[in-house]
Amino acid sequence: MKWAYAHLLTIQSIGLIIVLILAVQLSIYTYFIYRELTEAKHVLREFQKIKKWLNTLIGLWSVLIGFLVIAVPVALIFIEAVDDNSSLIYKPLGSILGLCIYILGYLYSLKYSKVVESYSDRVAKLSFSIEEMDDKKEQILNALSKDRVYLDPNLTIAKFASHLNWPINSVSSIINESLQTNFNDLIGKHRVEDFKDRLLASDSYKYSILGLGQEAGFSSKASFYRAFKKETGMTPSDYIKSQA
Repeated sequence: MKWAYAHLLTIQSIGLIIVLILAVQLSIYTYFIYRELTEAKHVLREFQKIKKWLNTLIGLWSVLIGFLVIAVPVALIFIEAVDDNSSLIYKPLGSILGLCIYILGYLYSLKYSKVVESYSDRVAKLSFSIEEMDDKKEQILNALSKDRVYLDPNLTIAKFASHLNWPINSVSSIINESLQTNFNDLIGKHRVEDFKDRLLASDSYKYSILGLGQEAGFSSKASFYRAFKKETGMTPSDYIKSQA
């Protein structure tokens, strides 16, 4: 005990250096979390909530690291003054550490634990890896944007699966998980966008509204108007007036 009192400044210095090393280590962990966030494949519905959680984690860690990087070197430089006024460094340090841990624990237990568990379970149950799903998502989007399969008014999910040479259940699953929609809404959205493009064509005056809708792949007036209103919140006629 006498030795500890005799070498109190040395002990405090060693403790502060250890804290600084831990801050560097925490910085590395924070970087890894950030890299995971930016490189992860955004193919599941829950990813946006996971992203929010990781952003919160990164934000709180960054505040803590910033405090440590400033406070610890200052404390080491003025170690004798810190020894006489230890409350100026140790109490804020402990308070910020405790507050960060409490906030993270609170957020995780009440808001994000179930989301993280659900996300992990869904990833584990996928018949494809995240990388494979991302690739298949691109194939679906290419079939719509390049092959324009939606122009077929009799397009069904079975036909779409045949075009991709996939099982039907795989198409449905990947559309639901990676595009966060269903097959009918996905096709309707692309047909609506195609209709909008056709309105801008120089010869669009030759066609009626329904005619342009049929050219875009809609098989009936009812399906055309239903899909258009769902996507834009207005009827085709109202949309044309709003663009005039």
